[in-house]
Amino acid sequence: MLHRHADGAFAADSLQRLRLIHYARSHGFGDEQLLAASTAHGDLLAAFPQQPLLDSAAQDLRRIAAELDIPGPLVDELARIVDWDLQCGNDSDVAALGVIAEALHNGFPEDALLQLVRVFADTTERLADAAIRTFHDYVHDHLRAQGLTGPARHAAGERLATPTRRLLEETPLYLYRRAYRRAAQEELLRHLRDEPTPQSGVPGEEHSTVLFVDLAGFTPLAATMGDLAAAEVLGIFGTTVRDNATRHSGRIVKQIGDAFMMTFTRAASAVEFGLAINGFVDTAPQFPALHIGAHYGAVLYRDGDYLGSTVNLAARVASAGIPGQFLVTEQLHREAGELLDAEFILLPPRRLKGISDPIRLLEVRDRGRAHPDRVTDPVCGMRMRTPDVAYRVNWGNSTYAFCSDICRAAFEEAPERFIPPPPQ
Repeated sequence: MLHRHADGAFAADSLQRLRLIHYARSHGFGDEQLLAASTAHGDLLAAFPQQPLLDSAAQDLRRIAAELDIPGPLVDELARIVDWDLQCGNDSDVAALGVIAEALHNGFPEDALLQLVRVFADTTERLADAAIRTFHDYVHDHLRAQGLTGPARHAAGERLATPTRRLLEETPLYLYRRAYRRAAQEELLRHLRDEPTPQSGVPGEEHSTVLFVDLAGFTPLAATMGDLAAAEVLGIFGTTVRDNATRHSGRIVKQIGDAFMMTFTRAASAVEFGLAINGFVDTAPQFPALHIGAHYGAVLYRDGDYLGSTVNLAARVASAGIPGQFLVTEQLHREAGELLDAEFILLPPRRLKGISDPIRLLEVRDRGRAHPDRVTDPVCGMRMRTPDVAYRVNWGNSTYAFCSDICRAAFEEAPERFIPPPPQ
């Protein structure tokens, strides 16, 4: 698996190949398995990018950091984040230390630096994994399905990989610059608030609106319809969330499964977003209902995320409603004010999980939009207009509507699984 020249010297890529062989061994794959895979799929060891500057001498990063006046504890923390080998750095690592030293010497705080590096490391890890996995799933497996094997498949993959590398390297920078401009615009709004929040002295503390939105019944939908159908629904939902986030100046903090956490500089924008995305569900022939909840209050920004009781309460508010409800707190209502298209309906006090005292929530409805009659599939949670119902089944004293034959069959097999017990 290592190549030699005619004079017996090892080829220049031998060190990289040894690294990959060692990595495979450390994960339980022997040389025989690696050789067999390379025989079947082409030279696997040649398919991976070379580590930069492997021909340069190993650099002592701790010594270089000391020469640059970077504190030792900070270097250790950076090494944990970036996964540096401090005894065996390369020229790229040294260049990164130089950039860090320049920032510190110009007064950039250590805590802020570490937060940025954590965010960059986590984001680029996900980016790199997405690039490799997507290429494997949509190119490598497609070539295999076409019947290509061995060197032929490897060569075909390389023909696609070469132009793709430019896409993978240049597009993230382009998107980052666009996102930076949007973030800078939001920063302008922070400075232009009519009544700025008094500074607490805690870096990253501010007042913001936090909103959570998720698909009601997504778990039973996936269990009944299958992962592929659930992924298609989630894809439509994700596109809708992102489109409306852009339109209403919201920022997606993170997505976990079918749930999105978002922040808004203006509380009114969060209300407009919630009404818009509920409007999408109302006009779709078949789509799961949503849980939407939002709260306005103090948050703490750390490592690209938002923390604090405001975040926790917003999540509880979202989970407190029935499918299709958009709930907000009184604090958010006061901050947003009365809006032309929004009707705020004050609800009775209720207790929320993890919140000691009862609170009053408001349901937000679109004042100018008629709310169509909808029925809900009891199996997958799909919301449907009456003309879009595929099947109806009478059971007990009720009639149930279904979006597909799959859901109808699942219900008829065990109706008691999908009908909630009567209230005590």
